[in-house]
Amino acid sequence: MSLYRRYTLEEITRKVYSELSESHAGLSGVELAARTKINRMTLARYLDLMLVKGLVRKKKLGC
Repeated sequence: MSLYRRYTLEEITRKVYSELSESHAGLSGVELAARTKINRMTLARYLDLMLVKGLVRKKKLGC
């Protein structure tokens, strides 16, 4: 039995889109990880891939 869950890009994309559709202002990576119940580092790798593919946009907040 594996301790790690393997995800597909489609699975991650569906979960991320579902959470983002409920948020008008967007969500941070930490917030997305908590809401999707996906490890923050795992989600960060997938978000980078989704960014390169043009599936999500990144915006900076703060300073």
